[in-house]
Formats: sequence, C-alpha cells, structure tokens
Amino acid sequence: MESEDVIRKHSISVLFRIALFILVYIGLIALGVFLLWIAYRFAVWGFLHFTAISSFRLILILIGAMIGGIGFSVMFGIYLVKFIFSKTQNINANRRLVTEAECPALFNAIREVASATQCPMPKKVYLSPDVNACVFYDTSFWSIFFPVKKNLEIGLGLFTSTNTSELKGILAHEFGHFSQKSMKIGSSVYITNTVLYNLAFQEDKWDQWVDKWCMLPVQLLAVFGMLTRRFTNLVRKILQNMYKVVNRSYFRLSRQMEYDADAIACSYVGNQVFASALRKIEVLGTTFEITRNGLTDLSEEKKKVSNIFESHQIITDFITYKNQIPLRSQSLMNKDIPSQYPESRIVVENVWDTHPSLSSRISHLPIQSGEISENDLSSSWTLLPDKYKEEISQIIEAQIAENTQTPEDEMKIISNKDFTQWYKEYYRKNTIPEEYQTFLQRDIATFDRSLVTIEETENPFSLSNSEIIKEYSIATDDWNTLCSVYNKELEIESISYLGEKCSIDKLPMDKHRTYILSLFEKIKQIDHDIYKYILYRVMDDVSLKEKVNSLYNAIFFVKEFKDQYDIPLTDQINALIAEFNRPINRDEENIKQLKKTVNALEKDIKQTMSMCDWKILSEVTVPETINQLKSFVESPNDESELSEINIEYVNTMIQSKVFYSYLLDKVDKDAKIKLGNIIDNIVQQK
Repeated sequence: MESEDVIRKHSISVLFRIALFILVYIGLIALGVFLLWIAYRFAVWGFLHFTAISSFRLILILIGAMIGGIGFSVMFGIYLVKFIFSKTQNINANRRLVTEAECPALFNAIREVASATQCPMPKKVYLSPDVNACVFYDTSFWSIFFPVKKNLEIGLGLFTSTNTSELKGILAHEFGHFSQKSMKIGSSVYITNTVLYNLAFQEDKWDQWVDKWCMLPVQLLAVFGMLTRRFTNLVRKILQNMYKVVNRSYFRLSRQMEYDADAIACSYVGNQVFASALRKIEVLGTTFEITRNGLTDLSEEKKKVSNIFESHQIITDFITYKNQIPLRSQSLMNKDIPSQYPESRIVVENVWDTHPSLSSRISHLPIQSGEISENDLSSSWTLLPDKYKEEISQIIEAQIAENTQTPEDEMKIISNKDFTQWYKEYYRKNTIPEEYQTFLQRDIATFDRSLVTIEETENPFSLSNSEIIKEYSIATDDWNTLCSVYNKELEIESISYLGEKCSIDKLPMDKHRTYILSLFEKIKQIDHDIYKYILYRVMDDVSLKEKVNSLYNAIFFVKEFKDQYDIPLTDQINALIAEFNRPINRDEENIKQLKKTVNALEKDIKQTMSMCDWKILSEVTVPETINQLKSFVESPNDESELSEINIEYVNTMIQSKVFYSYLLDKVDKDAKIKLGNIIDNIVQQK
C-alpha cells in the first residue's frame, strides 16, 4: 500500500507536468496551422500582384523572397504539426521473431508470468543476443491517449547460468511495469514520457530537407532555410526544456517504479529467487562483454566457435571460479559479490538516474515467499529449442566477422575444449597476474628513476599498500564527482560527504583535496618502492634490467601523452566535427577560417605523434601500420588558407590520431602485463 501511495503521488506530479507540456505543444500546433495559412495567403497575394510590377529584377527578387517565405512558413508549420502524424518504431536488427508453435515451453512460461502479474500476453515475442529482457512498443503522439500493444524481447545472454525460476522472475519484473495493480498510472506515464522524448529530440527526414535547403547555392533561398533552422531549433529548445521539467519528476517516479516492479516479481517467484536473478545479471553482463572481446581477438586468428552462448558459459565459469563467485544455474546466488574497494565518501542522488543501484534494489525487496511453491532449478535453456541458441549466436558471429573484416568462410570452427584451452592462454597473456592487478592496473605515478637508489627494500606488494591504492582510487572518483557537481556538469537532488548532507554552495572541496593529496604522497612512495624492489632483484641480469626500464619508459610515455595531449586533441577534433556538421552555406571567409582550423589541428596532431618512440609502438602492431603512421607524420603540412578542404584527408588525419591513441593504450596494457609477469617470476624465485 505504501508503495502504491508513493507511485500515485509521483504520478500525479508527473501527469500535471505532462499536461503543461501538452498545452505548450498544442499552442505550437496552433502556431503551425497559422503559418500554413499565412503561406497560402502569401502565395495567393504574390500571384495576384506580380503583373503590376514592371521591373524584371524586382520581380526575380520578389519571387525569391516569396518562395523563401512560403518555404519557411510551410516547413516550419510542418515541423510543428508533423509529430501528430509521425510514428516511432522501436527497431533492433538483432531481434528474431518467434512463435508459440516454435517455442511452446517458453510461451507457457511467459503466459504463466503474464497471468500472475495480471498482464495481457505480449503481442509478439522476440529473441536477441543480449543479457537483457524488455517490453517495447511503437509510439506516436496518440499513444498518450490510446493504449498500445506491447512486445517482449528476451536476450539469450540471460539464459547462461540462470534457472527457469530466475528467468520467470526477470520476466515478471518487466511485466510488472505494466501490470494492472499499482502500476496502472505509472505505465501510462511511462508511455507518455517516451512520446514526449520523441517530440523534443527526434530528428527525421524533415531535418535532412532543411539541411539541404541551407546549402542551396542561391543565397536568398538559403537564408530562409537558415531562418527555418533557427526557429525550429528555438522551438526544439523550448520542448527540450519542457521535457526536462517533466523528467525531473518522472525519474523520481521511474526509480520508484523499479522498486514496485521488483516487488511484483518477488510476489510471484519470491525475494530469494529474484535477488539471485539480479545478482546473476550483474555478473553475466560483464562476462558477456568479455566473451565478445575474446571472440573478436579469436577471429583475428581466423578461428571461431560454433555457439557463442556455450563460449559465454565457459568464460563465465572460468571468471567466477577465479573470483570465487558461486554462480550456477542449479542453485541460487544468495550473497552479494563483495566489493574489494572501500566505500565512497560521497553519496549522490542524481536527478537523471532512472534505475536504483543493484544494492539499493536488493535492500528494498520485500520479504515474501512468493507464489511458486517450489523453485524450478532447471536451466533456462530447457525452455528453448537448441536451433535458436545457434541462430541467435550467428548474429554476434556475423558482427564480429564484419568488424574484423574476416570472411566467415575463411574461419575455422574450434571445439569447446579447444576454446577453453585457447581462452586460458589468452587470459594469461592479456591479464596482469591477480596478485599484482591492484598495483599495476591503474595510473602509475611518474618519477625521475635516475634519482632512485637501487637497494633492498621490503616487499611493497602488501595488503596495507593495496588498501591505500584502493582508497586513493575511490577518493579520485569522489573528487571527479565533486568537481562535476561544483562545475554544474552533474545535476543532483542531494549530496552527502562522510554521512553529512552538503549544500551545493558549500561542497567540501578543500577538505577532500587535502585528503586526496595526502593519499597521493603515499601512492608515489609505493610506486618508488615497487621500482626499487624490482630493480634490486634483477640488477645482476643486464638484459632483464633493460627490459624493466623499457617497460617503465613505455608506461610513463603513454601517461605523459594522456595527461598533456590526448584530451586537448580530442576536444579540437570534436569541435571540428561539430563545425563540419553545421548545416550552413559557408562564404569564402567562413571557408578560410575553417581551413585555418583544419591546418592547426593537422599541425598539432603531427607534432604530438612525432614525439613518439616508434620502437615502443612496434611491439604492439605490424611494421605496415608503423610505416603508415610515419608517412602521415612526415608528410608536409598544408599551410595554405586558400586551397579547398580535402574531406578525405581530414578523415585520414582524425583516424590517424584515434588509431595512435588506441596503440598507446595497447602499449600501456601490454607493458603492465609484462611487468606483472616479471614481478611474478622474481617473487617465485625468491
């Protein structure tokens, strides 16, 4: 009852704001109709009065002005009324439609859940590769007033390591958003909010037409195109601001709706089953992404697996075993994954968060036994014929082949046994040894190694040092959050520091700065000690000593690039792309200024890349790639401000910088893995 009252209270607030939004939009529709009428009257007036003008030049100007004015009125009027007739389709190319005849067991489970949550059966059921389930539908302006039929999408990534009861709990949560219990108002608001988003932010062919209009060679007509764009941007800004007003209340409601949908799922499967499902989804989402990345690298060896979901299971089992996480389909996951990091000093309630955190959701679950008398611990896969497992798997395989540009017919299928062995070796080569991940998988503090005295020191890889590094990591995240709030980049409802609420005007910036700087001094000492510890133990092996120093050279070089050059260059590139995307008809002076910007960016990118140690890059890529980057860097800069802008070369310039940054990230990762393996070897030999 209390949850229903909260939902009703938030819904009333949101509905009031939605009504205000609709009133504003109806006013804009009236303006649009008026402008269409003006266009009609202007056309009639122009046709009747042209014969009275004797000057041919004046007639041409008036014709241009009349066409532009009519175009403005018509296009702006269409913009204001088009959303009444438009329809937004929820499209996902990865979905596959299935019927009850094809998947009877799955449909029986869906029907059982729909009945328990007092929801109608979905109009259609789709399967996708993701670790997700959702209810979706097509929307239009009229969806605010008339009900829409809903479809169900089930991601097969959910089936890995989950049982039938847990899958039913996940589906019950999705249906809970639209049940006929306390969510009746909430579901209407949910649909309305989707429609309002489309009104405020959606772009379509109309925008493309206006962009082309702005680029017309006839300046008089192009001016009216730019005028249309300016006015529509103003209207869109009004709608977007109105949408934000609605959403400040809607997102509060949305968070409560999540809790309520969770409660509905619990009333059906029980809180233990649903809590287990939530915990498993958290893990499976991470392992699925790891699986995709692993299969991408496997494809570069011209190999692939027959079924990615079986590979997902292999990798999930491998990672959960290594991290001692109890995750099996035949049992419930009754405990949260313990965090290895200390708690944040900051608690922020973000205005725009639509979903509570996992821990918050689990803590809000009601204590209920659920309506299912016995848990069905059989694998979720028993609900689905094997052929769909294979068919949906092919979607991901095709995407991987396309991304790596490897023809599928050239790829060899390897067995699950071979894949297991491959992944173990792949993991070893691409992962810092577990004992040293906390110490190396981060930004290592730079220092002048020539001033470090190489002498015996205590083992720096201690639990106390590990805790300091973790504390510093959380403190850095907290500092970034405080800066975002201080600079008004993050809208929040409330913030507390060490359990005490703070006002936005009196954030503990100085206090936290002092705290984080004191930790950084300890971090620098730890990094000094790690270097001393390694060098002392390899000082008699000249080759290994040189190897360690070369790895530190690589790590420090990448850090310097990231700290000093990467963000400014990225900002320059983003600004240039935004300028190119502006739909305007540039005159000679505009083009000259744009060419200056391109030339300056080219110079900055080349200067930055010219400082590179190509030997470092050669360790992570092939000579052909190095030669291409060198060729770009050594090519003469375009100093001319009068020549045309070569868009193809601009793309090459940007791609070179992006790929250079990617290679440096790879250098950093590889160097830390190799350093971790060296540390592991010398510690074992001790």
